[in-house]
Amino acid sequence: MTRIPIEPSFAAWRRAARALLRQEIEPAQIEWVESESDAAEGDRSDAGQETTRPAVAGAADVTATSASSATSATAPPAIPRELLSRLKAAACYRAADRWALLYRVLWRWTHGERQVIALDDPDGAQLAQRIQSVDQESEDLVTLTLFRRRDPSMGLPEFVGWYDPHHDLLERAAAYFGKRMGDSTWMLATPQGAAFWNGMLLRIGRPATEESTQTTHALPASAMTGEAITSEPTEALWLAYYASAFNAEPAPVPLRYWRTPAAGPPLPARLARERSRLGAQRAAVTVPERPPIEYSAVTPPLREPTGPLATCRRCALWRNAKQAVSGAGPARSMLMVVGEQPGEYENQHGEPFTGPAGQLLDTVLARAGLERSALYLTYAVKHYKWETLDQQRIHRTPAPREVEACQYWLEQELAHIAPRVVVTLGATALKALTGAHVNLSEYVGQTIARDGRLIVPTWHPSYALRTADARLREDIVAAIVAAFRRAAELAGTSA
Repeated sequence: MTRIPIEPSFAAWRRAARALLRQEIEPAQIEWVESESDAAEGDRSDAGQETTRPAVAGAADVTATSASSATSATAPPAIPRELLSRLKAAACYRAADRWALLYRVLWRWTHGERQVIALDDPDGAQLAQRIQSVDQESEDLVTLTLFRRRDPSMGLPEFVGWYDPHHDLLERAAAYFGKRMGDSTWMLATPQGAAFWNGMLLRIGRPATEESTQTTHALPASAMTGEAITSEPTEALWLAYYASAFNAEPAPVPLRYWRTPAAGPPLPARLARERSRLGAQRAAVTVPERPPIEYSAVTPPLREPTGPLATCRRCALWRNAKQAVSGAGPARSMLMVVGEQPGEYENQHGEPFTGPAGQLLDTVLARAGLERSALYLTYAVKHYKWETLDQQRIHRTPAPREVEACQYWLEQELAHIAPRVVVTLGATALKALTGAHVNLSEYVGQTIARDGRLIVPTWHPSYALRTADARLREDIVAAIVAAFRRAAELAGTSA
């Protein structure tokens, strides 16, 4: 049996697997052992028939065979990019046998067993199941993680977020958030390590390792403590967790997401936050000014519509949608509700908020003491954007250019209805109303003054429907209800 100590990363496994394939070492002859890269030397002292091979070296270092064998070793065969992507995704699945499964699949593929990735193959079925589990939690991670803006006086990073994943998703999440948070400095921490973006470089480190020590040097202790500007009750706890994670201390906060901690003495910071939130509800805040639109040959100015909404061709969404869904409600309502876009049900029937999210919206309105018939309901984007996955249509978030294309119709509705208060459901609607790149989580619970009207941002009902955790789902619904109650009070239409 050949014992292979491996740093728990796909890159380390890939280097080791390539070397092992060159030597034609079968999967049954390998025992994969997760360890830090500097632990390989200590494993060399194992007694008996085992041999230990460093997993991060090149082909000549990995083999314990003679020089002639190393010379005769051939390069490993190339594999399709799709298979490599599947192996990389499955490598995130935290299990004792993950590296053994990956190597077994790779070995069988390179030896002509192309059915190894089929669902009726035991290895292929296990691989697919793990990829599905990783994909599902990846979606939860990017949906549930809230980045909080910190007080600038505390230094970098500007935003902090925390998540406790079941699988090794830190690199995946870092790549996702890195594309969407621009030049803002941020850190995403997990019990297994943290990712830090300083505006130019992405660093990923682990507690109690040399790399995390270097990261600690880059992030002074003063930058990892204190309160953020907008907060949840657990924020003081998981901000303290950041500091302990980079100081290689045990994690004191075994919480997931941003749930409320167990009952106990109130934190002084928590009381301060509650007072600030009450003040935020009474006073309207402002958002950054709408940046000027710059056009080029790639993004020329949008053409003015020459007909009604049903004939709009300002973007390409009309090609795959059955119809445009216009707003509905009283012509002079004091309260307007703006969602992101129609769903599948609305696309088929042409009425806004009549699908599952609309049914939950009716429940929310009832709890808030409002009648749907008294509100004007519409969307920031009027056509349904979707793609096919497993022969089913799934929602896709509209691109900024598509939101800009529909801005004409939204402004027509705002001018015609002239609402006193607008409730925006979700980030897309908030950005459409403010014209700025804003983080929805920063403004939930607040009131925004914009263009002579008040905007009350809140979560979209579909966000609650996608949340599996019953307690978290109820928290989201309660936040939406509170937003409608506040909007009704501001508009003077409360029951």
